[in-house]
Parts: sequence; structure tokens; C-alpha cells
Amino acid sequence: MPKIRARTTGKGKKVARDTWKTKVWYDIYTPQAFGGVLIGKTPANDPARIMGRVAEVSLQDLINDPAKHMIRMYFKVNGVSGNNATTQFIGHDTTREYIKSLIRRRMSKITSIVDVKTKDNYKIRVKAMVLTAYRARDCHKTDIRKKTEEIIRETAKNSTFPEFVQAMLLDELSTKIYGECKKIFPLRKVEVYKSEVLEFGEPLEALEEDKELEKEENN
Repeated sequence: MPKIRARTTGKGKKVARDTWKTKVWYDIYTPQAFGGVLIGKTPANDPARIMGRVAEVSLQDLINDPAKHMIRMYFKVNGVSGNNATTQFIGHDTTREYIKSLIRRRMSKITSIVDVKTKDNYKIRVKAMVLTAYRARDCHKTDIRKKTEEIIRETAKNSTFPEFVQAMLLDELSTKIYGECKKIFPLRKVEVYKSEVLEFGEPLEALEEDKELEKEENN
């Protein structure tokens, strides 16, 4: 229900005011690296009040792929221009129901949590899950976890932030992990089920410009 606030007239009498009527609707867009797509609307009576708000959208809705209904992406508002709000990707997760549906008896679940840095200096915490075809020994679990973390780090190191996010969400990373880890032990499924941006970097173009300026200053 809209809030009703009282304002005082010149004679000291209070007049009820519906604050909802003073609010403006702002369109929320994904970053250009994610298509610049409209993902929601939010009301506010001051543009500053929507800074930091988080919008949630399913990957299914973003790329029109029903197979991705279980993946939720999160974007935080970081700028306002007119009635449009820009955002930055801050992470994703996978629905608990989907994760539960993958787990079977007599199999092993190997979870890896690793902090990585992309080549444009974004720091991301990545959580991946490897499910074996049947119960694995501890030595196999250790080798699978080590290989999984190695692949995630190497992929991040050689990717820009948008490239790495795409690899996480569109199965490129999980396919790579599956291909290498199945050589260690038979697998059933690999999921990169959650991520969280810990530190924001800057676009690679800006980093390259900084390097060029440094070269000019040194010459």
C-alpha cells in the first residue's frame, strides 16, 4: 500500500499526501556486454534512490532459451540517465530444486570454490559441482577438484570479464571441466552453479589506453 505522508499548510494544518504519486518509473537495462536488454522497471521519487538496487532475471528470459530456466542472473544499478538505469553484472546462481534433481544415490559430489581474476582485473568467486557416475575414491575426488580449479583459473586468466561470464553461463566452462575430469573418473554432470563478483576491474580497452599513455610518458 502506498505511504501517505502529512505536509503542513501555512496555517499549521496537516494535509495528507500520497508519496506514491511522486514516484517515477525507471527502466533497468543490462550492460552493453550483455546486450543492453530491458530487464525490469523500478519506481523512485529520486534517481539516487535506485542506485545499488539489484534486478534479478532468468537466463531463459535473457537469451530466450527454455533450457536455461534454472539460472538466475543478478544486475546492480550503477548509473541513471533520464529514466534509464544502467547496471553491472554481480553474479548468478542456480535454483535449489534443479541442483537437488541432479543428485542420485551412490554417486559422489565434488564441490570447488575458487576465487579467480580475469585479464581485465575482475575478481570473481566461482562455485562448481562435479557429479560422478558412481561413488569415487578420495584420491579421485582430490584429482578432480584440483583439475576443476585449474581449468577455472586458466579460463579466467585468458578471458575478459564478459567472455568469462559467457563461458560460465553457456556451458563452455562446464564442458571443458567435464572433458578433462572424465579422464580421471567417469562423470555424470558438471555445473558451474554460482558466481559472485568480488572486485570490479575496468574494460580491457581502458587498460590498453593506460599502457599506451605509460609508453608515451616513458619515451
